[in-house]
Amino acid sequence: MRLKTTVLTVPLLALVLGACASRGPAFENMDQETMFLYGMERLQDRDWSGAISTFERFTLTFPAHARVPEARFRIGQAYAGRGEHVTAAMEFDRLANDFPAGPWADDARYEVCAAYYELSPAPPRDQQYTVTAVDHCRSLTLYYPDSEYVPRAEAMLDDLINKLAEKNFDTAEYYFRRRAYHSANIYYEGVAADFPQTAWAPRALLRLHESYTRLGYEQEAEAARERLLRDFPASPQARQIDGNGVTAESRS
Repeated sequence: MRLKTTVLTVPLLALVLGACASRGPAFENMDQETMFLYGMERLQDRDWSGAISTFERFTLTFPAHARVPEARFRIGQAYAGRGEHVTAAMEFDRLANDFPAGPWADDARYEVCAAYYELSPAPPRDQQYTVTAVDHCRSLTLYYPDSEYVPRAEAMLDDLINKLAEKNFDTAEYYFRRRAYHSANIYYEGVAADFPQTAWAPRALLRLHESYTRLGYEQEAEAARERLLRDFPASPQARQIDGNGVTAESRS
C-alpha cells in the first residue's frame, strides 16, 4: 500500500488512543490533524472499517481542508484493502473526476485501473471487467503520460489485452471444433484485426487459413496466408506454412 505521507508519533498515538473509549473514537475531541493521523494509523494497522469511518468523518467535518482529496484517496485504499474492488474503483474514479489537476489525480486513475485489473477474471469467463480495466488503464496513460504509474499501467494493459485476445481465440476454436467455420472466422478475423500485438494474432491467421481451406474458399485462404507471412514472418505459425500455402496441421 502506498502511503505518501504521515507518520504517527508516539505522543500523538497515545493521545488518540486515550480519546477512544469502548464506544469508539471520540471524533468530537479531535482537531483536523489528529483526526487525519488517526485515520492513517487505522489504515496502517489494516483496520479498513476504522480507516473508512475516520476519513469519511474527516471529509464531512472539514470539507474545505486541503487534505480532503487525500482523505478520499485513503477511503478508496481502505475499500481495496477490504477486497471491495468495485467500491474502491468508484471512490477513486470520483476523486479523479472531481480533482483532475490535483496531486492525487494520477494516483486515483492508477488505482481505478488496478481495481478493475484485480476484478478481471480468467479468459473462459465474461470479460466485462477486463474491458473496463483496459479503458481505465488507457485513461491513465492518455491523461497523465508522465505519471510514475504509467509503466505499471502499461504492463497491466499488456496482460489485459492478451486475455481478451485469448478469450476471443478460444471462442473461435469452439466453433472451429464444431465445424461452424463461418462463425469461427468472425472471431479469428477479430483477433487478428483487434489484437495484432499479441501472440494470438498469428495463431488466428493460421487457423483462418485452415478454416477457409476447409470451406473451399481458396482466395480467402491465400489472403490469410499472405497476411500471416507479411505481418508475422518470424512467428512459429508462419513457419508452419510451406511454399504452397499448406499448413502442417492441415496435412496431418
